[in-house]
Formats: sequence, C-alpha cells, structure tokens
Amino acid sequence: MKKLFLAVTAVLFSLSLTFAQEVNPEEKAKATVTEWTTQLNLTEDQQTQIYNVVLEHKKAKLALKADTTVADDAKATQIDALSADLDKKVSDLLTDEQKPLYAKIVEARAAKKAETPAAPPVQ
Repeated sequence: MKKLFLAVTAVLFSLSLTFAQEVNPEEKAKATVTEWTTQLNLTEDQQTQIYNVVLEHKKAKLALKADTTVADDAKATQIDALSADLDKKVSDLLTDEQKPLYAKIVEARAAKKAETPAAPPVQ
C-alpha cells in the first residue's frame, strides 16, 4: 500500500512540474511588463505599447525554439538578434530618464546569460 501511495505521489508531482513549465507568451509578456513597470515607472500608454512589443518578441522566441530545423548555434544567434531588436524598440518608447534604468535591466540580463553555462552537446 505504501509503495502504491508513493508511486501515485511521484506521478502527480512530476505532472505538476510539467504543467508548471507551460507558460504562454501572453503570461510571460504580462509578467515582464509588470516587472518593468515597477522598475521604470512606466505610464499606462507605455505599458500597452511595451506589452505589444514584448509579446511579439516572446512569440517569435517561442516559435524559434520550437523550430527543430534550425541548429542550436543558429537559434542562439537569432535569439540574440531578437533581443537586440526588443531592446531597440523598448528604448524608443522610453523617456530620457527611463533609458539608463532600462540599460541596467539589459546589463543584468546579459550578466545572467553569461552566468548560465551552455548545455553540453548531445552525443
């Protein structure tokens, strides 16, 4: 009986982890804009415009990651290009006071990316 209970618990736990990872681009974009709103003191108009830019970025990034015909190094290059495009579009929507704060966000993202080791190649 204990083994059955442990097996069922393990299955339920693994399923909950699987579903927890399924976040759609809209939720990610909303979370990003919410975070940036507090960090950058965005106006409502800026929030709307930046949400649209971030949502477009998240959808493109998700589609790129799902594309199995593109090599991993090419994906990384294309994701970097998407991020650069995002940064330019967002920066264009910010005031002169907000731009240095956004630059810190970009630097923190770059530092986090540099910290994360690349996945070992599959053999």
